[in-house]
Amino acid sequence: MIELTVMALLIAINQFALGGSATAQLYQRAESTARVFSNAVSDAVIATDLATLDATIETALGSEELTYLRVRSPDGIVLSEGGAADALAVPFQRDASFDTARTDHVIDIDLAITVEGTTFGVIELGLSTLAVEEEIAAALRWNVIVAMIGMSLVAVFGYGLGSILTHQLSGLRQGAREIATGNLECQIRVRGGDELADTALCFNEMARTLSQDRAVLQSQRNTLLAKKERVGVIVDCMRQISKNEDGVTVPDTDRSDEIGDMARATVVFQNAMQAVEQARHEQQRLISAFDQLDEQVAIFGTTGEVLFLNRAFRAFNQPILETLPEDFTLELFLQAGCAADAFPDAGTNQAVWIKDQLAREHGTPQEIKRAPDRILLTVQTDVDGVGVVWSAQDVTELRHNEHQLIQASKMATLGEMATGIAHELNQPLGVIRMAASNCVKRIEKDKFDAEYFKAKLLRMGEQTERASQIINHMRVFGRKAEGTMEPFDLRASLTEMVTLARAQLQTLDVSLKLSLPEAGDGTVMGEKVIFEQVLLNLFSNARDAIDAQEGRGGTVQVEAKFDTPDGHVLRIMDSGGGIPDSVLDKLFEPFFTTKEPGKGTGLGLSISFGTIRDMGGLITAHNAGEGACFTITLPAAQVALGDETPAIAAE
Repeated sequence: MIELTVMALLIAINQFALGGSATAQLYQRAESTARVFSNAVSDAVIATDLATLDATIETALGSEELTYLRVRSPDGIVLSEGGAADALAVPFQRDASFDTARTDHVIDIDLAITVEGTTFGVIELGLSTLAVEEEIAAALRWNVIVAMIGMSLVAVFGYGLGSILTHQLSGLRQGAREIATGNLECQIRVRGGDELADTALCFNEMARTLSQDRAVLQSQRNTLLAKKERVGVIVDCMRQISKNEDGVTVPDTDRSDEIGDMARATVVFQNAMQAVEQARHEQQRLISAFDQLDEQVAIFGTTGEVLFLNRAFRAFNQPILETLPEDFTLELFLQAGCAADAFPDAGTNQAVWIKDQLAREHGTPQEIKRAPDRILLTVQTDVDGVGVVWSAQDVTELRHNEHQLIQASKMATLGEMATGIAHELNQPLGVIRMAASNCVKRIEKDKFDAEYFKAKLLRMGEQTERASQIINHMRVFGRKAEGTMEPFDLRASLTEMVTLARAQLQTLDVSLKLSLPEAGDGTVMGEKVIFEQVLLNLFSNARDAIDAQEGRGGTVQVEAKFDTPDGHVLRIMDSGGGIPDSVLDKLFEPFFTTKEPGKGTGLGLSISFGTIRDMGGLITAHNAGEGACFTITLPAAQVALGDETPAIAAE
C-alpha cells in the first residue's frame, strides 16, 4: 500500500507538471493566435470588408488546431465565421482556463479588436485540445506501466521477508484472541528487541489500557442508569402536566447537567400549558360574550368554512342552518337563504346578488331585507389570521322611527310652506273669479260673444290646472314613504319640488332658479318621497341662511348635470354668506346645528346624508361665491322610465 501510494503520488506529480505545462502553453498559444488574427483582420473589420474577412478566416483555418473562427461587430452581429459547424452552432462562452475547455475539447477565446481605444469588433475562436490531451494520456499510460513493474518487484521481496517474520506473530495472535474473549488481563511474552518486540510491548500496554477503560465505562454506566431514573421522574411530571393535573412539582431544577436542563424545560412546558389553559378559558369567556350580544355574529375561516356562530345568529337563522352541513361557507348560507326566500333583495337573479354580497367592500355597512318583515344592517370585516367576520344588526325599528321622523319633518315643511302655497293658490283663484265676474256682466248686459266666453273659459281651465298641480304636489309630497327603492326621474322630482318651494321663498324675496340639461337620462334608484324631503330641507336651510343676512332677498340656484363620469350631479347654491370653516366637517353629524335654540333639531342634514348614502350616492358641502354649495352625486340607474319627461323650467 505504501508503494502504491508513493507511485500514485509520483504519477500525479508527473502528470500535473506535464499537463500543467502543456495546457498552459496551449492556452497561451490560443491567446496569441487570437491577438495575431486580431491584427490581421483589424483593417478589414474597420472597413467592413467581408470578402477579406472570409478569405483570412479560410486561410487561418488551414491550421489543424483551429476548430472555428468568428468575427462579430460591437453590437454582436456576425460579420464572418468558419470552421466546424457543430462548434459554430453552440452559443459562445469563453473558457477561463484549460480545465473548462475539457468538456467540449475546444479552448474558446474571444478578443476585442481595438484601435486607438475604440472597439470595432470581437474575435471568437476555438483551439482544439485533443492533441495535448492525447499526449497527456500517453504519458499517463507509460507512468502506470513503470509503476506496475516497480510494485511487482516490491511485492515479490515483501512476500519473502514476510514469510520469514510470520512465525514471530503467533504470540500476538494468541493475545488478540484472549482479548476477544474478554480477558483484558492477559499479557504476552516479549522476545528480542526488533519491531515485533516493540509491537508486543504496545499490545500489552493496550490490554492494560482497555482494562482501565472498561472500569471507567462501568462507572459511567452506573451514572447513566441513575440519570435514567431521574429522567423517568421528570417524564412522569410532564405526563401529569399534559393531563392538566394540579400541584405537579418538578424536581432537579437546580442541577447543572442535562437532567437540570430537562427539568427546567419541563417547568417551561408547565407554564406554557397553564397559559394555554388560561387562553382556553378566555376563549370561552369571549364566546359567552358573543352569545350575550343581540347582534348576529358569524366567523368564517381563511379557507371559507364557518368557525363560530353566536346564539343570536343561530336562533335567527335556525330554519336555514338546518339545511346546511356543519362546515358550510358564507356562499352556501346565502344560497340556502335565497332558496328559502329569506332574502327578498335577491329578486329573480339570485346568483348575481350572492356574487355582489361576497364581493362587498369589507367594513362597509349594508342593509338587506330579511323575510318576512325585518331589515338587517350587515358588515363583513377581514381579520388577519382569522378570516371574515359577518355581523348583522336588526334595525327594523330604527328605520321605522326614521321614516316617522322624516314624515313629521315633511309635515312641518308643508306647514312652513302653507303661507306661500296659499298665496300661490290665490293667484289662479283670483283670475278665475275675475273671468267669471266679467262673463256674468256680459250676460247681464245681454252681450253674448261666443269667442269671448270661450277665451274666458279656457283661461279659467288653465288656472284650475295650475292650482291642481300645486295641490297634487302637496299631496304626493305629504304621503308616507313606503321604504321601497324604485327608479324615478330627477327631472320630474326637481321640477315638482322647485314649484312647491318657490312660492314660499318668493314671499321672503328669495328667488329659486332651476337649471336642467336639455338631454340625458336622469334616472336614479331610491325612495322619491324621501329624496324630495332632502331637497326641501336644503331649500329650507338656504332660506334660513339668506334670511339671517342683514339685507333681505337672495338667490337659491339649483343646477343638474346628468350622465357625468361620476354619475348624476346636483348642486344647490345660495347667497346666504356661507358656512363657517370650523363646522364644515361636522355638518352631517346627528343633532349638530348652527341655528339658534328652538329653530333647528340638527337632524335634517344627518337624515339627508343617510338618504343619499342609501341611494349609493354622496353629499358634500363647501363654500362657493356668496354662500354655501351642497353637491349631491348619485349613480345612474339603468332602468327605462318611459317617455314622460317634465318640462324644463328656466327659473
